Amino acid sequence: MIALLALVLAATPLERAQGFEAQGEDGKAIIELTNAVKWEPRWALGRVELGRLQLKQGDADAALLHLDVARTLTPENPRAHYLFALAASDAGRHNEARRSLEVALALRADYSEAQERLASVLVADGEYLRAAELLTAYVATRPEANGARLQLADALERAGRAKEAEAQLRALLDMPQIKTLAGRRLIALLDTQGRTADAQKVRHLIDPPKRQLRELKPSRR
Repeated sequence: MIALLALVLAATPLERAQGFEAQGEDGKAIIELTNAVKWEPRWALGRVELGRLQLKQGDADAALLHLDVARTLTPENPRAHYLFALAASDAGRHNEARRSLEVALALRADYSEAQERLASVLVADGEYLRAAELLTAYVATRPEANGARLQLADALERAGRAKEAEAQLRALLDMPQIKTLAGRRLIALLDTQGRTADAQKVRHLIDPPKRQLRELKPSRR
């Protein structure tokens, strides 16, 4: 009851929407912001948050409308461009997604989420070297992002930088949660280079051979 009263008394539509979202009421948050931007069509932040919530609900087409207006109203806002890119990607508008990610990173070079997302787009477009550059910057700030490091190794290998790819995969062998997957990728890389002995060592590392128990002889008693 107290929480509901606080929502009613919240000073702004954004605060009320944030309160609804915090309670898991995304639909009510969307209604709150939809009404607000109808009254104030040039409220860019409201449109960004409304687009984010609609994207969260899987309504990419609706999100695109508001995020497109938001990035027009505030072209210097990297988040508006980034969220538009997510919505464009979900809507199958690949080229628009890529352009918006490029803009987001031009505005904020250390935008890590945009780095990772654009890297995936570049891999799909066959631009492996630039994808590797973006992923290198991403994992430098998020060393715990093992999935991104796997992507980095893949991009490096595709870009013809096998030694660097191998180094990334070997580093992941120390991560128990991803050791097996990284090991299999490394084995495949070594096999393509004809390094069967090295590949076998990795196989033993990720899947040690079982010790053979000595057969017990019948007791003479």
